[in-house]
Amino acid sequence: MFNFANFLAPGLTQSRHSFEAHAGSYAGTQAGLQAAAQLQARAPAGVRKLSSQDLQWLPALCDLLIDGVHRGASLGFLAPLSRYAALEYWHGVFARLGPHHNLWIACAESESGAGEQLLGAVQLSLCPRANAHHRGEVQGLMVHSRARGRGVASLLMARLECAAAVQARTLLVLEAPSGSQAEAVYVHLGWQRAGEIPDYDASADGNLQGASLYFKRLKTLTAQR
Repeated sequence: MFNFANFLAPGLTQSRHSFEAHAGSYAGTQAGLQAAAQLQARAPAGVRKLSSQDLQWLPALCDLLIDGVHRGASLGFLAPLSRYAALEYWHGVFARLGPHHNLWIACAESESGAGEQLLGAVQLSLCPRANAHHRGEVQGLMVHSRARGRGVASLLMARLECAAAVQARTLLVLEAPSGSQAEAVYVHLGWQRAGEIPDYDASADGNLQGASLYFKRLKTLTAQR
């Protein structure tokens, strides 16, 4: 039987062969898997799913969020973002973790060998309503400025999409700031643009910006011998 628990193993590093053997059965993330394989070939990066008990990652997650907001990312905050506000946000995320809300992080050994370095994070919210058990929403995709351009976003999204497919979610949705670099990432990973809402929210610098709506259809992963 296909064991997705092995694919989501908690260990930091996985061999490229193991990663492709499990994830390659899901054709819907081909672009993301290729980018993820390239990243793994360059650096021992891995993805792990966090639980509500993994509070040791809070300081690094706060750094990640502050880094994104202060560099112009639209993550629901205005710059400058205080550490208190960042910590409050992540405490709220950890409180929601469970069957309908998931959080993954990408990390790697630091160049100095001083331990693990957080590269990025992403969340998946699964709609609990009886008439929408096929749907999920991608939230809070973040990549630290020191790790951009290395395929971290692709690696995180590939893992998220596979997890959603295993849980029989056949449709994912998300929103991205119109004209942002995030849009280019999602298009590259096979997401389709559904439309735009003008002046949807304020960017990190306080100016109103539009939101582009994206969706992606998934093929569910079935048990295999």
